[in-house]
Amino acid sequence: MVRKLNILLLLLNLVMLTGTAWFWWKNRPQEETVAAVEAPVVNEPVVITNVQHEVVTNNFQWAQLESEDYRTYIARLRSIGCPEQTIRDLIIADLDKVLAPRVQSASGHRKNLKYWQPEEEELANDWNPREVADKMQQIDRQKREVIQELVGVDLVRERLKQKGIEDYYERRLSFLPDEKQTQVRRVLERYDEQERTLRSKEVEEGDALTPEDKVALQNLGAQKQAEVAALLSPEERKQYELWMSPTANAVRHTLYGMEATERDFQTIYGARKQFDDQWAGRDAESMDPALRQQFDLARTQLDSKLKSELGDEKFREYKRGEDEDYHRLSATLTQLKMPHQKANEIYDMKQALVEARQTVINNQQLTAEQRDSTLRTLNQETEIATRQALGNKAWNFYLQAGYANWMRN
Repeated sequence: MVRKLNILLLLLNLVMLTGTAWFWWKNRPQEETVAAVEAPVVNEPVVITNVQHEVVTNNFQWAQLESEDYRTYIARLRSIGCPEQTIRDLIIADLDKVLAPRVQSASGHRKNLKYWQPEEEELANDWNPREVADKMQQIDRQKREVIQELVGVDLVRERLKQKGIEDYYERRLSFLPDEKQTQVRRVLERYDEQERTLRSKEVEEGDALTPEDKVALQNLGAQKQAEVAALLSPEERKQYELWMSPTANAVRHTLYGMEATERDFQTIYGARKQFDDQWAGRDAESMDPALRQQFDLARTQLDSKLKSELGDEKFREYKRGEDEDYHRLSATLTQLKMPHQKANEIYDMKQALVEARQTVINNQQLTAEQRDSTLRTLNQETEIATRQALGNKAWNFYLQAGYANWMRN
C-alpha cells in the first residue's frame, strides 16, 4: 500500500512540474532577435522563429538564436527547480523545430510531394549524396554550437545518450571527464571529416591516392595527435594511446579469436609500438630494394620477439588474427549461423596448405612440371576437405564471395 502511495505522489509531482514548465514555456519572452553574424549562405529564405516572432533572412546565423528569449527561459526554468535534463530536452526540441525547414531543403525532398512525381529517381540521379551529407553536417554543427552555448552539453553525445547508444568515441573515451570527452571527440571528428574528404576519390571514384595525398594524410594524423595531446595530462595521454592509437587498434584486430589477456595485449602492444614508431606511415610497396630489405628484417625480428614472449600457441593465434582470410571466414560462418570452431578448423587447413606448398617449392629435385602437378593436387585436396567441413551451401557462399582464393593460388 505504501509503495502504491509513493508511486501516486511521484506521478502527481511529475504532473505539477510538467505543468509549471509548460506555463513558463508558453509565456517566455519573445521581444527580440539579435542581429546576424556571418554564416554559410542558404539559397532559399529561411524562417527562424522562437514560437511567435519571425525573422526572415537569406542567412542562418548563430546570433539570431543567441537571444534573451532562450537565456531568460532557461533561467526561469532553473529558478523553479526544473531538472537540467528536462531543460536540455525542451531547448533541443525547439531548436530542431526552428531548423526543420533547412533540413527539409538540404535533404532534396519535395515539400509537397505529388503521387506522379519521381522523387526517388530525382534524389538518386540529380542530387550528390556527398553534398547533401555536407549540408546536413553544417546544420548539425550549428545546432551543436548553439546547444553547447545555451545548456553546456554536446548535442551529439546527448542524443546518443537519450537513445541508449554508446558510440565508438563514447566507449573509448570514458576514462576522461565529460568536458574533455567532448573536446577530444570534436577534434577527432574534425580531422575524420578532413580525412574523408581526402579519401573521397579513392572511395567514391576508385582512384588510387597520389603520393601527395598520402603525405597529406600523414600530416593530418600528426596534427590530430598533437592537438589531442595538448588537451590531455600525461596519464590521460597514455590511456588515450591504449584506446585510440593506430597501434592499439591494430593489436586489437589481431587479438580476434585469441582469448587474450591484458598481459598479452601489453606484450604485443609494446613490441608493435617500437616497430610502428620506426616504420609507420611508410608504404612498403614503394620502398627501394635496400629499404624494403630493412623493413622485412624488422618484421622478422618483431615476430621472433613476440613468439619468444607469447609462446608458440598464442603466437600462432596472433598470426592467425593478422590474416584477413580468418576474419572473412569467421564473418561468413556467423552469417550462415555456423559454429566459429569451424573457422579455426579451416584456418588450420590453410596453414597446412601454405607449409606444404613451401616445401614443394623449395624441393629442388622436382621438375617444374612435377612441382605444378603437386601444387594442384594440394589445392584440390584442401578444397575437398574445406567443402566437406562447411557443407555445400556454406561452401558455395564462401566460394562466390571470393574468399576461397587462397586454395587456388
